[in-house]
Parts: sequence; structure tokens; C-alpha cells
Amino acid sequence: MTNKICPECGTEQEIFAKFCKNCGFQLTDENKNDNVMKCSHCGAELSDEAFCPNCGKATGIKICPNCRQKTVNEDYCSVCGYKINQNIKICANCGSKIDKMANVCAHCGAKVAGKNPVVALILSFIFPGLGQLYNNQNHKGITLIIAYIVSGILTLLLIGIILAILIWIYGMYDAFISAKAINNGELIEDRIF
Repeated sequence: MTNKICPECGTEQEIFAKFCKNCGFQLTDENKNDNVMKCSHCGAELSDEAFCPNCGKATGIKICPNCRQKTVNEDYCSVCGYKINQNIKICANCGSKIDKMANVCAHCGAKVAGKNPVVALILSFIFPGLGQLYNNQNHKGITLIIAYIVSGILTLLLIGIILAILIWIYGMYDAFISAKAINNGELIEDRIF
């Protein structure tokens, strides 16, 4: 069986992998010929043993909480791309994998500042979109600001009051949840639609 190499980070992948087990990069070749897990120490075939029957070392088998597929010693699920290792996060500046507790990215030197979900919530309470701007989600923040202003204008015609309230509530909720996701090292979308 010939394994493939991730074009993003150069890590060797199983032939059936859709996502890189090291960096989460989506692999384009979707061969599904062989779904056999192998020991990362000696290469022996595994089913779901905690220790390799060949070398006796811990196998590192994990079950992806998203798609329930078994993976071996991976930070990201090779089938669905879900982050399995909760001790890593992604640098927002360069996209490199870094330790969850790091304050500076070792790859690009960017400061990895956490976002306070309460501050994001309060800013969006003051004006929808400000919390998203605080979270560096500029497209989403500007979209919410414009939508809230338009709904405010429509309120003068007694049409936009419900829309304004919905945008205000969504802005607070999204800012809070996005700040928590940023602190967990998750990649978040900078768009509403």
C-alpha cells in the first residue's frame, strides 16, 4: 500500500485519508482502497487495541467525536477533519498548529491573544457588530452594522423593529460564541451567509 503525503505540511497519510492527520488540510485524492490502521511504532495492523500486539507500545487509537471513525496518533481526524487533540490550536495569522497555552506562535512570531467572550458580548450589546470587530471578524461585523442601521431606518416605518431586535440578539450570541471558539483555537468563519 502506498501512502500519500500532505501537500501542506509533508506528513505521510493513510491512503484513505480525506484530511491530513497532522494539520487538518483537506486532501484532494479520495482513494478509499484500504481502511486498515497501523501501529505508528512498528507498522503492525491494528483493530482497536490500546497496545500494539506486535511491539507492545501504546497505539494511540482515538475515536473522532464528530464522525466516530477510529484514528491513530492524530491531531485532526483523517476522515472528517475534526480537531481531536484539544491541546492544540491554529494560529490565526499563519494557520500553523500551536500549543493551546502558547502566547506567541512559534512559526510566525504573531501574538496569540485570547478574546474575552464577555467583552465581545458587551460590545455587541452596545451596538451589533462591535463584538465581531473585536473578534477580528471584520466582514461579519460590518455586515451586522449595516443590517442594523437598515433595520433602524425601517423601524421609522414600523417595519424593522423585529428585524433590529433579531440582529441585536444574533450579534451578541455570535460574538460570545466566536470569542470562545477563538480561545479554543478553532477556525471560525468571517461571514454570516
